[in-house]
Amino acid sequence: MNPQTNVPTPSREGYTKHKRLALWQAAHKQLLRDDAQYRKRHASFLITIACLSCVMLPFYLTLFGVHLFGFKIDVAIIGCVAVVIVILSVRQFVFQNERIRIHLQSSHDD
Repeated sequence: MNPQTNVPTPSREGYTKHKRLALWQAAHKQLLRDDAQYRKRHASFLITIACLSCVMLPFYLTLFGVHLFGFKIDVAIIGCVAVVIVILSVRQFVFQNERIRIHLQSSHDD
């Protein structure tokens, strides 16, 4: 799995990194205001990450000498939840970049 997370928008290739970031942030804010599906997916992502982080917290007691299921199992659970968080984050990043790219292209065509 090798998702392409940065597809250049032809009309914005000459911009500085700062200008591209500002465009991305402005488009993100506008989509959060105007696009219900984008807003719902963003909120769902944030809630999911917060919940997974809370699930992971008790297993960090292993680092302080308190073992819930044994050291190896606790570390394995932390690793698995961390991998799930990274995978969800990459999927969200790809989704956001695709929607923002479409938004910027459509606003440029207008």
